[in-house]
Amino acid sequence: MATAIPDYIKKRYAFGDLTSSLSLLRMVDERGQVTQAQVVEALGISQGSCSVHFRKLEHAGLIRRMDCVPTGRRGRSTVVWELDSERNYCLLLLFSAPKLYASLVDFSGKTVLERREKVADIPDREILESRIELFMEEALGHAKQTGGHVRQAFVGMPGILDPHTGVVVSSETFPAFNGMDFKAFMQRQGLPCRLLGLGFYHGEIRHLPPDTHAFILDWNFGVGAVAGVGERVISQTNKDSMLSQAGHVIIVRDGRPCHCGKKGCLEAYAGGWAMIETLGDGNVRNVEDFCDAVLGGNEKALEIAKEAAFTLGKALTWSLQVMQSKRLVVSGPLSRIFPLVRGEFIEGLSTIFTEARIAELDPVPSKDPFAAMQYGSYRCARRQFFYPDE
Repeated sequence: MATAIPDYIKKRYAFGDLTSSLSLLRMVDERGQVTQAQVVEALGISQGSCSVHFRKLEHAGLIRRMDCVPTGRRGRSTVVWELDSERNYCLLLLFSAPKLYASLVDFSGKTVLERREKVADIPDREILESRIELFMEEALGHAKQTGGHVRQAFVGMPGILDPHTGVVVSSETFPAFNGMDFKAFMQRQGLPCRLLGLGFYHGEIRHLPPDTHAFILDWNFGVGAVAGVGERVISQTNKDSMLSQAGHVIIVRDGRPCHCGKKGCLEAYAGGWAMIETLGDGNVRNVEDFCDAVLGGNEKALEIAKEAAFTLGKALTWSLQVMQSKRLVVSGPLSRIFPLVRGEFIEGLSTIFTEARIAELDPVPSKDPFAAMQYGSYRCARRQFFYPDE
């Protein structure tokens, strides 16, 4: 139970602003359990300042008193503090055509609310916004009932985003959101928000050995990729240099038109939308339908997928070399069909790489692309809360 704090102390120490207390909060999170003496020693701050920070974080509902350990001195005891993981949450909105996957995840990684809704065919943005607002209200209501708080929102939106503002420039799968400023939308509900991020990367690397030089391919309606070493992303040196836009690298001069406005982009040959257009089947409208067609024995769809896989493998060799990647995981909805086209993907890699190099990469499909995206998005949102300046 948090102790009451007099108003004059709240005003004097700016209890509404937790910025100065973040280093202490991060230490509680990283160590799991800490005492005031441990924080004083580790951070080099006075006992008085440390006490104020603890009281601020307790008052905000971020930490709690877990235990009192007797010190043996005149019956005194030392308080042991821990993060209040079960009452602090991240709100995730993940768009993967044709559905919106909305979830509320607590700081321990447990999903406490989840909704899945088909929204890609809804043309009216106001209707879409109202659907999102309903879930946000439900999530905020759940947090309030538990005495907790939604600390961070995360939006995963496929398409082209403005690298400086995060505004959706173009999303072929969710065109009603073109021009949408999700950060402003979330902030109207008082929620800090991060867009797109690297959710699929952080979700997939948890299945790889620590510090692996990993290359994670997001094979979806479009094509994206992220490379890194363990938790450290190295393919995104600044906001204008994103390997996640690998699908818009030109591979054929004056080639097929791409949705980005250029011609000859990789995505126009290997993206899900390009394969769907090439198939020309009115019953196949999204990547889920395309995967079902391939897995259901549609020979034309399989041949299209094989050709796209070869093109992907050949086109990505330069990125794999530059990033010095040692392992390759194919994530995204189209990873479902990767086992059927892996041979063609490897054939594409072999136009540049040796058999030994390909064996080292060992291209494999995601174990569960949605679970990876959700977990990785939660990790990104949580880290954004603890490290807002990154």
